[in-house]
Amino acid sequence: MAVRLLGLDCSPRDGSNSGLLLTHSFARLADTYPGEIEHGIITLRELRIEACRACDVCGKTRDGKFVPCVQARKDDVQTVLDAMVAADGIVVATPVYFGLPSDLFARFVMRTRVLRHQDFRLADRPVGVMAIAGRRSGGAETTILATWLPFVRNGCLVVGNGDATSQFGAYGWAGGRGQILTDDWGMEQGFQTAERVFTVARLVRAGAAALGAENGMTFSYSSGTRS
Repeated sequence: MAVRLLGLDCSPRDGSNSGLLLTHSFARLADTYPGEIEHGIITLRELRIEACRACDVCGKTRDGKFVPCVQARKDDVQTVLDAMVAADGIVVATPVYFGLPSDLFARFVMRTRVLRHQDFRLADRPVGVMAIAGRRSGGAETTILATWLPFVRNGCLVVGNGDATSQFGAYGWAGGRGQILTDDWGMEQGFQTAERVFTVARLVRAGAAALGAENGMTFSYSSGTRS
């Protein structure tokens, strides 16, 4: 059974370098591992994404019943959440803004809280990050680390780009549309990051099958709080 990878293009610009890096990385990965990968990309800017209302009634009632986000019928986020749950691994590509991921990513990722409350439905999925900056030392590392944090909170397994350079992920260097294609080193890191997500996803799935193990994480409203 093919490993299912999902890419999230978090750029607000059409023809984005983020989307190009994802597309080329996935295509090369599919060529390298023929028949072993299914992949798709969701472009967040094409969707309606309402902000989290911080209503604190998110995904699971106090008596343990799963419920959808209160915004679920108002926008397109649930479609993305379903795709994330169905994927074996996730790759996020975002432009760098002031050393941080895009505000589009930030608005969307807050809405994944519902999956955390539904007993960590994203648990054990590997997540890799591709950050594209206008300067080679323009904040890609801090952007990748900041992007990791909500996924750690969701119980995911964050990965870098493997043993080739042992970095935190892909550091792309581009300004205008399409410039990422001229950054050979950034393109190589994009492939390495996607490959690392694929490798870990395959290992996790094989291990779970061999052990008969399921995600044993349970969300509690009272855990870690003060009475």
